[in-house]
Amino acid sequence: MLQKIMDMQILLYAMAGMGALGALGMAVIRLSYKRRLQKDNSLTNLKEKWLKHCSCRDELMRRMNRWAWMPSLVCAFLLCLSVLISKIFLHTGMVPSIYFRTGIAVPVALLIVRQAFDFSYKEDTIHHSMANYIEESCRQAAAVQASAAASREQQDAMVDYVAGGIRESSGEKGRFGELLSPEEEEIMREVIREFMG
Repeated sequence: MLQKIMDMQILLYAMAGMGALGALGMAVIRLSYKRRLQKDNSLTNLKEKWLKHCSCRDELMRRMNRWAWMPSLVCAFLLCLSVLISKIFLHTGMVPSIYFRTGIAVPVALLIVRQAFDFSYKEDTIHHSMANYIEESCRQAAAVQASAAASREQQDAMVDYVAGGIRESSGEKGRFGELLSPEEEEIMREVIREFMG
């Protein structure tokens, strides 16, 4: 049986098949990364978009590395297995050189394909989405601060108007005429602010 396996070069074809499977797996992962980027570009929430970009890229990079290294390791195992079968079990000596060439060519080809399909350079997309998120967050924070300052100014203007109206209506000797000290006037302003709020 082992002689038949070696004669039919099943291990050689298995090594070539592992190389093709690894390259195909990496191509599928690259395609799925492109599709996820296109799908994530339709998101309007910049924080969610940035987080999805990061998690998607990291997850798919790990898968891409698995598709490069696992077939390479299986190919090396099959090469060692063919040498073991040839020397120990069949006592025929060395295996044909095509086994060694394939055993070396498949991992090298997978590493080249891995570099060709690499999408880590697409980090500019992730950095761009993160920059958009940070800029939008800063804009929103500035808008909130500006509106808070504007509302505070409006509220202060309204408090001044109401306090002036109270002073005018009560006169100097009226009910609120004695509230001339700064502390008491500030208390009156706080009461008016509480009433308005």
